[in-house]
Amino acid sequence: QPPFEIHPGNFSLNVSGVAGFFGGDEAISAIQTIHHYKARRFLGWYNSPGSWNVGKKFGKLAKSRFWDGLFPGPDEEPAKFFELDGKQGPKYVASRSGSILEYTGHLAYLIMQKSKEELGKQVKGRISKRNKVTIIKTQLLPKEAPVREIPPRRGHHTLVAVLPIAVSFTACALCGWINDWFCFSMILLGIVSSGLSSLVIGSARLKLQGVNSAPTAPPGDGMLMDGDDIVLLLGREEDVATITRGRFILEYDPWEPGEEPSEKRSEVPGEEPSEKPSEEPDEEPNTKQSEKPGEQPSEKPGEEPIRDEYAAIGLCSLLLVIQLLGQLLLIPQGTLFGQIMFLSSFAASWMYNLYLSSIDNEYIQERLVLKELHLEQKHMQTYVFGTRTAAAVFACLMLQPTDNDLGFEPESIIRNFIPNDTQVWVTWRKKVLE
Repeated sequence: QPPFEIHPGNFSLNVSGVAGFFGGDEAISAIQTIHHYKARRFLGWYNSPGSWNVGKKFGKLAKSRFWDGLFPGPDEEPAKFFELDGKQGPKYVASRSGSILEYTGHLAYLIMQKSKEELGKQVKGRISKRNKVTIIKTQLLPKEAPVREIPPRRGHHTLVAVLPIAVSFTACALCGWINDWFCFSMILLGIVSSGLSSLVIGSARLKLQGVNSAPTAPPGDGMLMDGDDIVLLLGREEDVATITRGRFILEYDPWEPGEEPSEKRSEVPGEEPSEKPSEEPDEEPNTKQSEKPGEQPSEKPGEEPIRDEYAAIGLCSLLLVIQLLGQLLLIPQGTLFGQIMFLSSFAASWMYNLYLSSIDNEYIQERLVLKELHLEQKHMQTYVFGTRTAAAVFACLMLQPTDNDLGFEPESIIRNFIPNDTQVWVTWRKKVLE
């Protein structure tokens, strides 16, 4: 016989309560695309697994000392949090103005990825190392609205949400029918917390922020360079600048009445923010001294006020964390049938989240950029050259202006392709430029 025995008595170890720890990655990935589709935010009323991971992840969006202590992590803007911003774009070289951007923004990254997917037309000639050159003729964008709201698209996958919703409510009703109020309450709490989280997190408006350029700015012709992939951008300065420095933004409505959304989220890197105080007359320099005692001092220029931003998201994230703690305590107290119903609702919801996580977020963003910039397939032409020198000469000829612009320097364009200063390449550049 063993040296000792364990007599459990009436105690039983039930592991169904820890099921909420699983499926978090799929649930997070499913929420990442919630802003792209119409009515997705209203279809989250099902008992979704992974509430702990979802709550800890999206709780970082809430900005205040309380929420930062409860959900520690770096403060990121919503667009970057949902992977709508933050990707580093390729190098940009302007052929007219001579400006060089070592790194561009997220939209330029998407345009480059789209060009890499194009097959292109093979140009006859010697082949040593293939170089792909894509010509994009930018279309005229409205100057009056540099920030344009992107309407959500329709998706057939929204009909699939009927399955987890029906299974969750049916399981909840059956638990109540057999008087298993522990499992009934936990399934109902999962439905409510998931539904409210989808409703609040998906309430943001997706927008595309462009860049306004000076009226006297030269054309923005230039090229994006990413190794052997080159994209030639032809068009107005503001249209090209929207690709190189524009970005997606997510704008939530303020939770407190009368509060304006923070201007910090609408700034473009490299651009000075447009501030309303600059329009005020200069005859009131002593406005700060006229404040009454007890009032908060006015904000300093360039500083953002500290607000309890995204508090609704923080409350929903807290509810998701509480949901898991409740499941750990109460689900083992339920009946076997109730626990089976609880796991059944989890299984149906997990399959739906797995289906949503299969949607390519980056591919959707590529299509959004092309649609909002009015770029169709006829505006994009791709050619594949067999050598680097052929691609350099072709790019130089395509960027050459027709009005003999003095600001255009073909040698600088070729040098970006072949920077070597050996005697062979110096002689080759002179022959080509002649």
